[in-house]
Amino acid sequence: MTAADTPLLPEALRAYPYSWWDGKAWPIDTEESEENLAYARAVLEACLPPEPLAEPLPPEEVRLKDLDEADWPEWVVLRDLLLEHMPRARDVTVGRMAEAEAEWARQGRDTTDFAARSIRLITSWIAEATLHWCGLYVDDEAALTPWLQDLAEQYVPHRMAAEQAAWALHQTWRMPESLAALARLAAVEGLPGEVRSIIEGGLERAAREGS
Repeated sequence: MTAADTPLLPEALRAYPYSWWDGKAWPIDTEESEENLAYARAVLEACLPPEPLAEPLPPEEVRLKDLDEADWPEWVVLRDLLLEHMPRARDVTVGRMAEAEAEWARQGRDTTDFAARSIRLITSWIAEATLHWCGLYVDDEAALTPWLQDLAEQYVPHRMAAEQAAWALHQTWRMPESLAALARLAAVEGLPGEVRSIIEGGLERAAREGS
């Protein structure tokens, strides 16, 4: 392996078999095998940032067809550039990141912390997709307990894939661990309105349907 081939993502993410940008990448019919669930857990553990992010990730989706290309948010331009150079997680290497950064610079854009910023974006989309599959499509909720609840509860205040983390807890409200996590998060101040709405909706659903 050359220096340029040195991977920039943790081992668990380098094995990610889907596009990193598709927030619903895991097929609905993915087998709920012990192996797949263990891999989902490893992915979420690898993506979780050690500290809360300065801004929520991934960015809120926009309807690009309603905007002139000149008005596209910068993250959209960056995403497209990263997809061109590194379409899969295994492609996120020192060499390819350097190529993407050089092109970003040629466009006259700010390259401050380019690699770190790009990696945070990529991992946030992977985390979002994985939380989406776990929370909405895994029927065996007991197999997700307690690791999904533990991780989802951390994702919300860390501001990465917070909406999908809240939805994962909301959708698994029948598990006492999910309900307890929702109750704790409801007491956290400063959460975005949409995230808080999902959390409160989960508690209301449990009160309504669990009685």
